[in-house]
Amino acid sequence: MNPNVVLDPVEQENPATPEGEGRPPGRRRGLRIALITIAAVVVLAVIAALVFFLGRDRAEELTDDQALAEFRQAAGLVLDDDPRPAPGIYSATASGSESIGLPGFDEELGPNSPVTVTHGEDGCFSYKADLNSHHWRSWTFCPSDTATYSLTTLESFTARKAPGLDIATLTTYECDQPLDIFWDRATVGQTRAGACTGTSDTDDGVTEDAGTVEVLEIGEVTVDGERVTAVRVRTSDRFSGAQSGTEVGEWWLDADTGLPLSVDIEASLTGGPSDYAETIRLALSTLTPAT
Repeated sequence: MNPNVVLDPVEQENPATPEGEGRPPGRRRGLRIALITIAAVVVLAVIAALVFFLGRDRAEELTDDQALAEFRQAAGLVLDDDPRPAPGIYSATASGSESIGLPGFDEELGPNSPVTVTHGEDGCFSYKADLNSHHWRSWTFCPSDTATYSLTTLESFTARKAPGLDIATLTTYECDQPLDIFWDRATVGQTRAGACTGTSDTDDGVTEDAGTVEVLEIGEVTVDGERVTAVRVRTSDRFSGAQSGTEVGEWWLDADTGLPLSVDIEASLTGGPSDYAETIRLALSTLTPAT
């Protein structure tokens, strides 16, 4: 540098900055790191979501053989003159869906849906429909002072599995006032009423169920090519308490034994651990059970 050259004071305080280097190097590096970090978080979130939904355990239909193996383990003495529906595994088909209020976890029912009929004490019998590998329903019917069979207990089991999620819920309704469902000399337009209380093994809430039954028709249905005299009834349930909502069902019952030949159900409940909705179309495809 020439010692005789004197720099302008402005140039001394503001030396020229090369074009494109107006941002300090440290700040540019920090911005790149932040962008890379955000991108990595987004990618990990997408991967986690894919693993969760693609890796979850999906419901499958149950085979008659699976239901039959379970029935044979629990089967008891069968009496030839027993007026109840014959115990065993009835082939049946189902359609519809079940929702537990979680996005992406609605599941279809059926198409194969074996029905298991078992005999209990005091002339009772249970009718269990395996709607898929994650969901079954069971109704227990018993003789009463006012009916050949009244609904005394309803159970519903639901499960969902996925990475980090394992839900299994058994809901049980016990009827303090059993709901008559099948009685002698039923005529169109007759109604009966009952009341049940529901609890879940995963929640402390209590749900009250006020139910009614109305006789709609006495006619014939065809099962596996055989015509059967049957009674069609409508069940209407109104829920309150921990969960509120409604369920409406239409049943065709064998006029001789009370065996449900088909069941159509529409249910919608809110409250409790989650909202719940279900549509069931169930029909037997045989009148002779496997044992």
